[in-house]
Amino acid sequence: MVINKKLKEIHTKSLKGDKEALKEITDIFRWQLHKNSYINGHFDEDCFQKLNIKLLEGIKRFKFDKEYDIFKHA
Repeated sequence: MVINKKLKEIHTKSLKGDKEALKEITDIFRWQLHKNSYINGHFDEDCFQKLNIKLLEGIKRFKFDKEYDIFKHA
């Protein structure tokens, strides 16, 4: 759960306006956004941008639960 603790610290900083922390979070999940931006075998830039926006919205709304392991579902 060390990863969750580190991610929680970064998340808290990002919510307080730390742009480096926000970039660090987006970098962690970038591979998933990239992977999910392929449509019919071709990279879709619009899809990638929409997923980035959804990620940023999700970061703002996300609440950490003591028992939740974010990487368990990745």
